Amino acid sequence: MGAQMEEIKDFTVPHLFQRLRAGKKTGIAVFESDQAVKKVYFRDGDVVFASSNLGSDGLGECLLKAERINKQQYEASSELVKKTGKKQGAILVELGFITPRDLVAGVHCQVTNIVVGLFAWQSGRCRFEEGLFPLTDIIPLHMSAGDLILEGVRRLEWQTVRKALPPLNTVLHPATDAAALSQAAAFAQDQKIVLSFIDGKRSIEEICGLSGAGDFNTLKTLYLFLALRMADVGKARSEEEMELAREAASAATAEPSEVKKMIQKAYDGLDGRDHYQVLGVNQSTTTQEIKKAYFRLAKLYHPDRHFDPEMNDMKNVLEALFARITEAYNTLSQQAKRDEYDLSLIKRLQKVEFGENRTDRAGTAADQFNRGMKEYKAGNFWGALEAFNWASRLDAGNSKYYFYEGLALMQMPRRRHDAEEKLKKAIELDPSRTAYYIELGNLYLKAGLKSRALSMFKEALNWDPDSEKAKEGIIAAGG
Repeated sequence: MGAQMEEIKDFTVPHLFQRLRAGKKTGIAVFESDQAVKKVYFRDGDVVFASSNLGSDGLGECLLKAERINKQQYEASSELVKKTGKKQGAILVELGFITPRDLVAGVHCQVTNIVVGLFAWQSGRCRFEEGLFPLTDIIPLHMSAGDLILEGVRRLEWQTVRKALPPLNTVLHPATDAAALSQAAAFAQDQKIVLSFIDGKRSIEEICGLSGAGDFNTLKTLYLFLALRMADVGKARSEEEMELAREAASAATAEPSEVKKMIQKAYDGLDGRDHYQVLGVNQSTTTQEIKKAYFRLAKLYHPDRHFDPEMNDMKNVLEALFARITEAYNTLSQQAKRDEYDLSLIKRLQKVEFGENRTDRAGTAADQFNRGMKEYKAGNFWGALEAFNWASRLDAGNSKYYFYEGLALMQMPRRRHDAEEKLKKAIELDPSRTAYYIELGNLYLKAGLKSRALSMFKEALNWDPDSEKAKEGIIAAGG
């Protein structure tokens, strides 16, 4: 959505939040209804602030309701707001009624109330003004848009839910496109049960009877799935859709600890795998089957599927894993790119399996290295790592290949240890290269290992006393 106004109808607000979150958008979402104007500030898809012209959304009112201030303190600060024009939060801190920490907590509560109140809006207009915004007039927070969606739906009243939902005899089916399926979150157990009943055969009324969570809670959960486009109205059209429904339910009902193990295992297994292996297919697989394989992986590993707070520590792993999956799919789903990739695999295997002599192997290694450098400069670190890895396997005595493996690994999340091993190997093979020590020192510095970093920078200076980078590294490491 651009700056053009859009009418607020059923599900508009939660779906807008999900779109902004999925697109990692930065800007201000403006909502207007009658005389009410609310603004929600997004940075990289997360909410950082919200404002409202409604008196009931004021910071003082929020602090009063939360019993962080009393009525007398509220009235005294309100009078000073009128006289001085200062913000009420600043006045409350100046008067000693609240601490700066209380102020941040109060703003967090205020923003939450402003945002979740929007989910009850069934009419009005909204627009999104994309772009950076000044931070001078706000207290920037970091609030998960996913958490706010769940909280907003949780607070909805019966009238709002019932008005937005279709008739009770309506059959629901799960989303069948990869983008929608990838939005599934780690829900509460009762929500997971409701999800398992959305199969393209059962009606809303039947799902309410089966869930055991009560009609209101079940209907709110169905509202959430419809709002996030995880479910849609109508029967499943094919057995393939039924299979997708079963897979979606199975993935959504898994415990977070199990999901983490699954994600980490998939990520750790990427090394040395070609595009076919990444997608779990082979070279005889049709383009349509490759698409299906990608959809299945998207449901499991798309970063937007996992916005539960328990999954926050897996964010970088998920993004790296899904980037590799997407790279494989983009190559194999386009015939020209696939043909070119297949040819490179054949050439690579022929040269290795038929045992070329040392000169041939060194030449092939150099070709792989050059390919890796192209990928590295283009920002494709996964492709670069694959090529550098082939180069070091074909010519194990060339320190440069291990060095660049280390550099590629440094660009990937959770690969510090692997990068360290490659850089150490490069130093072992050629201890006179100053750059090797400097990059290993930089790696340690980023990890907060200053003593190790300092020793590397000093070693680099021993080999090259004039190295400015080594000198800068020593200063950065506190030496």
